[in-house]
Amino acid sequence: MPRKKKEKETQSRVRSLDKALNIIELLAQIKEDIDLATLSRQIKLPKSTLLRLLTTLKYHNFVYQDEESRRFQLGWALIYLGKAAEKVFSLPKIIRPYLEKLAEETGETASLVQLSNYRAVYVDQVLTNSVIKGIPQIGYSLGLHYTASGKILLSYLSEDRLNRFFEDGELERKTPKTITDKEKLREEIEKIKRHGYAVDDEETEIGGRCVSAPVFDKDKRMVAAISITGPTSRIKQKDLTALASIVKRIAHEASTALGYSES
Repeated sequence: MPRKKKEKETQSRVRSLDKALNIIELLAQIKEDIDLATLSRQIKLPKSTLLRLLTTLKYHNFVYQDEESRRFQLGWALIYLGKAAEKVFSLPKIIRPYLEKLAEETGETASLVQLSNYRAVYVDQVLTNSVIKGIPQIGYSLGLHYTASGKILLSYLSEDRLNRFFEDGELERKTPKTITDKEKLREEIEKIKRHGYAVDDEETEIGGRCVSAPVFDKDKRMVAAISITGPTSRIKQKDLTALASIVKRIAHEASTALGYSES
């Protein structure tokens, strides 16, 4: 096969894979079944293209289609993959009791966040009992520079990785309060290192605040961040220092469970 033709076919497969993964991500976000026309509008793909991708996903049980309603939802194969992933990623299991404790003590949603491709990914969560919740969904990824957990993850990067982050384009502005100046963000990182916690003060979304602290392993490496998220009506600026003390304390307890020692 000619080289150019082979490259085109490879690129076409990659694009199809990207579209298929986007379908799975969207189905995971809506948490309900959906008809073809609505899915086509939301994912911005022609029905014919979408149907071909869905047929392949159905064959591999990544998508399920009800025979009567003809509506689509996630398939059982993802349950199998999730169980398999749990065997590999034991960190959420270990940290889970500390998230529960954090949510109970603060009354806010507690999350476990890890670094992936310079994004803050929410890998576990304990929801508040309050009607108004701060809920970044599990599996959702956000920018490092505007989330509290993201800023924690940034603050403990090696100097080389931190420099690569700053070299990689402009900083996205999510709200008028988002830090988009790189020098100001560097100053924020130094402040976080001194105080041991980070705050998102309506930088991700107006009306929401978040407080986060780092979790370390036995080798003193930062492996995750834990955080609380809630509305500004409950997480008030005057309470941030007290809440940060709680988050730091429980993050330290979680670190100890991982074998971390300050000595």
